[in-house]
Amino acid sequence: MAANLEQALSTVLVVFQKYSSHSGDKHKLCQAELKELLQKELPTWTPTEFRECDYEKLMSALDSNKDCEVDFEEYVHSLARICLFCHDYFKDCAPDPPCPQ
Repeated sequence: MAANLEQALSTVLVVFQKYSSHSGDKHKLCQAELKELLQKELPTWTPTEFRECDYEKLMSALDSNKDCEVDFEEYVHSLARICLFCHDYFKDCAPDPPCPQ
């Protein structure tokens, strides 16, 4: 039986593969794929009031090489950012500056 972290790492890979294969390069997530992943895989972490500019900010934070896509390495390195941006535990640490309504 796999340990919890082993299962979690396997799930991280499977989820990435599921969404990155929708369009374009199967080794990268475009913004639409990232948005769908967040909405479907993290529905309680992604607030319903998330605006398009919130997804753009998140994409910009995750896309370290600025190619407008998130590859697996960026995705793995950025899971903590997703937690910081989306999890209720960190809600009092809002991103600066907030985007306009």
